[in-house]
Amino acid sequence: MKKLSAQYLLFLAILTVAIITSQILVQKAISDSKTDSRIINISGRQRMLSQKITKAALKLQNSVNREEYYATKLELTNAADLWAQSHEALQHGSGSIDVSEMNKSAALNELFIQVQPYYSAILDAVDQVRDIGYSASQSGAEAERIHESIRTISNNEPSFLKLMNDITFEYDDLASQKVKELSQSEYYLLAVALVLIVLEAFFIFRPMFNTAKKKESEISELHDYVQKSISFLGKSQEDKTDATTQIAQAKEKIRVLKEANLELKQKLNDMENSKTIAKSEEVVKESQIDALNKKYEKKILNLEKELAKIKTSI
Repeated sequence: MKKLSAQYLLFLAILTVAIITSQILVQKAISDSKTDSRIINISGRQRMLSQKITKAALKLQNSVNREEYYATKLELTNAADLWAQSHEALQHGSGSIDVSEMNKSAALNELFIQVQPYYSAILDAVDQVRDIGYSASQSGAEAERIHESIRTISNNEPSFLKLMNDITFEYDDLASQKVKELSQSEYYLLAVALVLIVLEAFFIFRPMFNTAKKKESEISELHDYVQKSISFLGKSQEDKTDATTQIAQAKEKIRVLKEANLELKQKLNDMENSKTIAKSEEVVKESQIDALNKKYEKKILNLEKELAKIKTSI
């Protein structure tokens, strides 16, 4: 029984470890899924921001007044700042996202290397426009610099957009691969749990069932033995009652004979004391009384022997 208990505890411990491991994997997958979805969203937003930068640059070139120019330039620089910040976060991580696991992909690193020249060209072009005021942008070298920056942005944006699409899809593939690996791990843990349940049923519950069945058989045999013993004791009690009755009857007979013997002796004494009885008759009487007395004593002796036999048989 101790061996079965030890095996049961071992299987239970392994099953518990499997369940805890499964839960840890699920929780990690949920956490990673949140991070992965945020990375994919940021990567997709980079495409939108690159298009927004290009649109703002073209709009800046066609501004008709000071207010529109500065509003458009603010839109351009804000989009470029967020775009640059997101690009750095995708490559090196930030406080809100962890890209260390994702960026282990060699294909992803290669795509970032390819997109870097286009990214740097666009960012440098935006920096060229930052310090140019409205008046300077209307003519001269500053106006030419703005036009050149806008051409640089427009020429590099399509290549950046294409490579950024590839990066986004690569992030999505990596996230899907992680989900697939998690699913496989879950299946492995499920298989382990099922195997443990089968082994537990075979090595623990089956022996316990056999032991319980054996104990039940032993209890049934013991019950039959007790019933037979009770029947035997009941029969013995009846025999004892019959013997007791016989003893009582024998004692009663002995008592009657003793009383008769006592009565006979009393009569003998009375006859001895009588002066009117003839001597011859006295002799006859004495012989008769002695014979009768011996007869009663013999019967009493026989009854006592019979009583002793009855007691011995009990």
